[in-house]
Amino acid sequence: MNCSLIIKQSYENMTESEKKIAEYILNNTSEIYKLSAYELASLSGTSGASVIRFVRKIGFEGFPEFKIALAKNDAEEKVEEVDYDYIDTKDTIKEVIIKTGKKNIKSIEDTLELLDEKKVKEAVEAIQKAKNIYLFGVGSSALIAMDFQSKLMRINRNAHMHPDSHMQLSMAALIEPKDVAIAISFGGKTKEVYKSISKAKEKGAKCISITKYGTNPISDIADINLQVPSIEKDLRIGAISSRIAQLTLVDILFIGVAKNDFSRIDRYLKETRQMVEDLKLK
Repeated sequence: MNCSLIIKQSYENMTESEKKIAEYILNNTSEIYKLSAYELASLSGTSGASVIRFVRKIGFEGFPEFKIALAKNDAEEKVEEVDYDYIDTKDTIKEVIIKTGKKNIKSIEDTLELLDEKKVKEAVEAIQKAKNIYLFGVGSSALIAMDFQSKLMRINRNAHMHPDSHMQLSMAALIEPKDVAIAISFGGKTKEVYKSISKAKEKGAKCISITKYGTNPISDIADINLQVPSIEKDLRIGAISSRIAQLTLVDILFIGVAKNDFSRIDRYLKETRQMVEDLKLK
């Protein structure tokens, strides 16, 4: 578990005391292993109880366990950090290539660090057992949903996605308990997607959310929450990186579903590929 990444991703939803602790840790990472919980509390202007609650909130049983993990992360990250988020108007094409590539690589690495293996396994098993898989997303998230639908259809799964949000609401009304609904929304606040997944939940379907890290309206009502890094800032290239993170997660789910019956899946993939081979120019 990458402690610094978890802290940064959780910061927005922290209390004022937790933010003080988070800020002190992030600004003094290399010194934390020397401190006790009460020393950290004194230096951050909080209390020992607040420190203990803080480390438990981000997934650790106690402060000693947290310090060990943080020290390990710190040792692995003794590399100069460069801000690849901002594309400057004075950048050369070479700089654009490097910044975009580096940011996308970092987005994938952070996604892998944040993913909960248990939840990914639950999602894969739910998709495998589903009679129908309904995908919901608007805007750029709709493109992610359509990509996933395309992959699932190629392995003979009943996957449904429509780019029109009103049609998505109609689909949600027809969902049954044996189906799975997957809501894709980076911010987790898209009204149309929220309404669709709410209806799916009401109808008894298993609901999966793919959103940014942290709590949000869509993840709050889903049965299984899969989260990618909260990497979007102002404009810059955040929207590109969030798409890469979501596509990476979709690929993980697809491979997870496909691998368990690969001899049959391989036949489906070859047959669907062969259907379009004849359309290519010679």
